Amino acid sequence: MSLGFFRALVRAPGSVGAIWPSSPFLAEAIVRASAIQNAACVIELGPGTGAFTGHILSSLHKDARFAAIEKCPILTRSVSKKFPHALIIEGCATELGSHLEKENMPKPNAIVSGLPWAAFSESLQNGILKEVEAALSSDGVFSTFAYYGPHHLPAGRRFRKTLGQTFGDIRRMPVVVRNFPPAFVYTCRR
Repeated sequence: MSLGFFRALVRAPGSVGAIWPSSPFLAEAIVRASAIQNAACVIELGPGTGAFTGHILSSLHKDARFAAIEKCPILTRSVSKKFPHALIIEGCATELGSHLEKENMPKPNAIVSGLPWAAFSESLQNGILKEVEAALSSDGVFSTFAYYGPHHLPAGRRFRKTLGQTFGDIRRMPVVVRNFPPAFVYTCRR
């Protein structure tokens, strides 16, 4: 566990939805599912300590644009220090469109999320997903993950239902058992 993750967990527990940083195996799965290597613009929501960020950056086409949006100031500083050449925005995913406009970013082909969806209210989930859907390019893909097991609980089922109300094509990838806890990736398209 990284020091930045632990500090954020202790100082701002409400802004950290994970109990442990995501594994490189989950990061590889979400990058592969998002077709990052073909994207002209990629946005990451909730990079945390950068568990996905490094894999995204190493998979990007050389001319691709990238930005990550992190709400927790501690984690924003930590991931900015870890990836000094990446655009890390301190802000909220509920204002995704405004962040993209301010940074003059094109419509992303891929949006990757590490946000703790099950910890969010239904209205917050809806608000963020509406921003994601509006921001994506017409052929874009939205990828996020859920922990296996808790996805059967009411909050996990509610999130799956909310995804279905926002996107027409939702696919669930195989479970990544080499993650703590095991998790799987949702890929969503219009």
